Amino acid sequence: MKKLWDKFIPKIWTRLFLMIVVAILLTWIVIGASYYWLGNARLVVSNLSTVQAPNLAQTSRLSAQTTDIAMLSNRILSEGSTSSSNLEALLKTSVSELIAFINDGLDTTLTPYDAEILQRQLLLVIRHLSQTQKIEIRIRNKIEQLRWLNVDVQDEAAAVMADFAYNIEVLTRRLAQESNPSIRTEMAKILTHELHLQSIFSNIGNDTATGTTLAMQISTSQSSAQLDQFEDLIADALARINVNINILPSKPEYQFIRQASETLELMTTQPNGLVHERKAWHQTRQKFSGELDTVMFLLKDMQTKLLSQAETQRAEISLLGESFSENAAITLNLLLAMTIGAAAGGLAILFYYIRPSIIQPMENLTTAMRQIADGKPHMLNDLPVRDDEISHLEIAVNAFQNSVTERDQAIQDLHQTQNELVQVGKMAALGNLSAGISHELNQPLGAIRQRLRLAQKATKKNDTTNLNVQLTKIDDLVNRIERIILHLRRFARRSEYLSENVSLERVFTGAQELLSTQLLDHQIMVNMDPSLKGTTVVGDAILVEQVLVNLLSNSCDAIIATGGKGEILIRKEKSTADQLVFSIIDTGIGL
Repeated sequence: MKKLWDKFIPKIWTRLFLMIVVAILLTWIVIGASYYWLGNARLVVSNLSTVQAPNLAQTSRLSAQTTDIAMLSNRILSEGSTSSSNLEALLKTSVSELIAFINDGLDTTLTPYDAEILQRQLLLVIRHLSQTQKIEIRIRNKIEQLRWLNVDVQDEAAAVMADFAYNIEVLTRRLAQESNPSIRTEMAKILTHELHLQSIFSNIGNDTATGTTLAMQISTSQSSAQLDQFEDLIADALARINVNINILPSKPEYQFIRQASETLELMTTQPNGLVHERKAWHQTRQKFSGELDTVMFLLKDMQTKLLSQAETQRAEISLLGESFSENAAITLNLLLAMTIGAAAGGLAILFYYIRPSIIQPMENLTTAMRQIADGKPHMLNDLPVRDDEISHLEIAVNAFQNSVTERDQAIQDLHQTQNELVQVGKMAALGNLSAGISHELNQPLGAIRQRLRLAQKATKKNDTTNLNVQLTKIDDLVNRIERIILHLRRFARRSEYLSENVSLERVFTGAQELLSTQLLDHQIMVNMDPSLKGTTVVGDAILVEQVLVNLLSNSCDAIIATGGKGEILIRKEKSTADQLVFSIIDTGIGL
């Protein structure tokens, strides 16, 4: 079979196209069978939709209509913002729709007479609700008037209390300063009277505030017993206010307090006052609550009848549903068998052809490309002898691996050549410095020889002090030679390139030390820009020092060619934030 595929259909995409066509044909076969079998079930559904479902829907709509009326009745019981006219309009609409459903020819147990009785009862509830709302409006108006009356009384009492406080303070001071006993006695009586009046006004203000608070609680009382309790409390508060007012002197400035007390009593406990209005509200509320209970009873009876009718219709639909379920079960089993067969065929194609011929080779290609990208050599061996796209890709991957290997080898050779060139440059620089280095080494070696002779003489003379001095000098000269040799070894050794923080000042100093003999012999001064001190860059310290040695050596050669003294300046130049640019300027010949 595989050989036939490779011979007649060698291209993978052609094979996949044929497989997709076969899958589409199988899908259409399943859909056609489903359409045929579901057509038989459509007869049952048609009977449900044209006969049974409309009857059940109408019954459900009737039940929903009665539920809406019940919810509207509950709303009547708690509604406080919607006007009675709006509620009446909503009820009339709902009841008229209910009557229209009943008169529509539907077979139902409800009659138009049932709806008319319900409508008349609901209209009685609306009328009592309207009366309740009118009483609530009058109560709110009285409460608003009482609030403003309380504000005025508190303002008046505060002003009078302030006057009393001022008078008491003045009398207290005068009493403390008065030395005449008779006058002090008279002033003490006046002070006592002022304190008494101040206490009376304070009690009047407090009792007025208490009365206003009790009036607000009366306006929200939820039972007659609670209302009677609040009525007794406000009567006590009014009695205390009247007792205190009767004690006040008959002065014009106290007239407002007396009028406010009369107004408070008139608006609370007198006929048409707040207590009377709230009692009327409770009585009206009790009436329409009883009528509303009657409405709820009528609605419950209607819903019971509709529920019984709906149960009968559901039983009929259940019989049809069982028949439909049997046909649907047979259809589903057949469709399931066909679907499983199609799925099994698809899985067989997937696991026996697509996976070994396409997916696994593509995974091998992906793994090879990832390893090549990571720098790991990977060759595809045992390539199948085929003429399809996968084989072409495998050949291309192997060719790509070969080119990457050749490129890596070329880069490695280039790095090796570069390292050798760097080392050659170092050796060339050391060759240029050899004369100065030999002088640097010969000078301390000659000094050591001279110091050794002096040490021998000191030994013969047993002069330990001079001997120690000479040995110390010799040790310093040896350390100097050691530093020079270590510097040369560090400069000349072959190493890998490093990326580290390099101090420019330290590198400049090291380069000057290597060229110190040449600089001193020809009196060449090296100056560095102060802004470069303390500056660090990222790089290889040895390579940077080698570059500086070459540049400074070139500058020394240019100055020596002039035959006189010279100066070398290391100057910082303008650069970007992530770069550092400097130039080496000398007074020698050339550009």
